[in-house]
Amino acid sequence: MKLGDHIYFIGIGGARLSALAKILLESGYQVSGSDRTRSRSTIELEKKGIRIHYGHDERQITDEIDVVVYTNAVGEQNPELVKARKKKLPVYEGAELLGTLMKEKGVGIAVAGTHGKTTTTAMIALLLIEGGKDPTVEVGGEMKELLGNYRTGKSPYFVVEACEFRRSFLHLSPKIAVITNVDWDHPDCFPTAGDVVQTFKEFISLVPPKGRLVCWREDPHFSELAAASRAPLRTFGLSPEADWYCQQIEPCAPLGIKGRLYHAGQEVGELRLKVPGEYNLLNALAAVATVTEVGVPIGEALTYIQKFTGVRRRFEVKGEVGGVLVVDDYAHHPLAVKNILAAAKQQFAGRIWCVFQPHLYSRTKYLFSDFVHAFQDADVLVLADIYAARETDPGDISSQLLSEETKKHHPDVRYIGDLEKIKDHLLTATRPGDMVITMGAGDIYKVGEQFIQAKTESLKSR
Repeated sequence: MKLGDHIYFIGIGGARLSALAKILLESGYQVSGSDRTRSRSTIELEKKGIRIHYGHDERQITDEIDVVVYTNAVGEQNPELVKARKKKLPVYEGAELLGTLMKEKGVGIAVAGTHGKTTTTAMIALLLIEGGKDPTVEVGGEMKELLGNYRTGKSPYFVVEACEFRRSFLHLSPKIAVITNVDWDHPDCFPTAGDVVQTFKEFISLVPPKGRLVCWREDPHFSELAAASRAPLRTFGLSPEADWYCQQIEPCAPLGIKGRLYHAGQEVGELRLKVPGEYNLLNALAAVATVTEVGVPIGEALTYIQKFTGVRRRFEVKGEVGGVLVVDDYAHHPLAVKNILAAAKQQFAGRIWCVFQPHLYSRTKYLFSDFVHAFQDADVLVLADIYAARETDPGDISSQLLSEETKKHHPDVRYIGDLEKIKDHLLTATRPGDMVITMGAGDIYKVGEQFIQAKTESLKSR
């Protein structure tokens, strides 16, 4: 199916839309778009010859445009979106377009879950590429193995990261659905944990009877999720109840983890990763369970997975300067924060500084008590102000409040707020042998980068 010659993306710099724009450009379409501001992502698109307008203006929806694609993040009142609808142009939300492309390709593999979906999508993509399956890939983070967040392949396989926010993954067309886990997040979209589970059940019901559901066996909602599937079920986990499971788990140098892998009760080899934490072992188990369903031999999958070096902003080692190791992670949910810090403590003997920037007022408010107890494995917690993103300050929640409550359960909590001041504090307070982990879905990563730069310059000038 030909969509039209010229496709215009509103919010083209976002993770999903930037990947779709590049896939369609390489498929022969003329592509242009708009975004609020210039970013690393839009600069990359411009280098590929895509024309991008900065700022949203209805005059940019010209007569040459055949189809408009938008992200939910821009809102229904976006002037370009309003104009496109007025002109009666075909309009797709990003996930709707993705669903259409998955259907065309033939074998859509959609990876959903509250935590770990980006890494699991990237692992599946790597295993299929190495296994000669030539997939098309859309992932919500930058893979080092792809040098970006997408790949255009010629086979029927289309691997996509499936996001539950605003229920957008219900527009997809998966033959294989992977559920890493289900937890309460996006309280601005899902008022209760039950709403999240219900939405995941609706997503699972999209998988046809001849498809597959790959699911975490120890998920608290496992029985409900499994019951929603019309397709055969494959499970992964850390207990023998799962089809694929790991035991005898231990860290391996420098920042990896390994375990003995079992399938249907039989040992089949060692699952060894270069990335840390039991949570990554679970991500890898999901990936192995998925690719073996489409013909990648288990022995090959275990070899290929050792090549995986992670996704940008997922326990990404930014550098070491003056004996201080700097790591950055996207974790912004209490459980993800806990998992990252547990992995860091398991691998690292020195002091761990967690520099956390809460993401969204609504998430900080509704998950407040979970956040208060999420930082136990950090020796020092430094709190930045809340990153507002799409929200406005309601006035009843702040990082200072989070700091005051967390101090009741943690021996060293420092609310500093401003990113520049945090960087300055780290320069004077850290010492050789420390690890600094910047954490959050906003712009907290800048603190680590600026710390490295300032510390390097300071050492040079001595």
